[in-house]
Amino acid sequence: MKKTLMKAMTNSISEVMETMFFLPVEIGHETIFEESGIGADDCFACHLSFTGDAAGKLILACPAKLTAEMAQNFLGEPEDRLSREHLSGTLTEMLNMVCGNALSKTHPMAPYSLGLPEPVPCSDLDGKEKFILIKTIDSRMAVSLVLEEG
Repeated sequence: MKKTLMKAMTNSISEVMETMFFLPVEIGHETIFEESGIGADDCFACHLSFTGDAAGKLILACPAKLTAEMAQNFLGEPEDRLSREHLSGTLTEMLNMVCGNALSKTHPMAPYSLGLPEPVPCSDLDGKEKFILIKTIDSRMAVSLVLEEG
């Protein structure tokens, strides 16, 4: 189940990044967060819980520079006009789009519920948690899927 759902999530990330943020991506390898190359000091992160046939949460960590590029492309504003709230809001909206898209493709007839995407400090992420790297031309982000047991 986790492998199928993670494949749907990474496919969804690719779709959303290319169509909504105009950034092509390549799915990279799995690694633990502390070896991802994303520094906790200059990073935005968020998570989104979901329930239904599968329940869990999706976690996304992204360097501030890439988050700013995403926000510029999504909002159509220059970087100097973007606040931290714009950056955080862009990342949480991206995660919301990705999770909803992936769940609707994985379980099209099953009801599911998304929580509200919430920003979290990168320093709060478990450095030993496994993440999939998502590479852009000159940066990378990391995504983790944590399923509830049961």
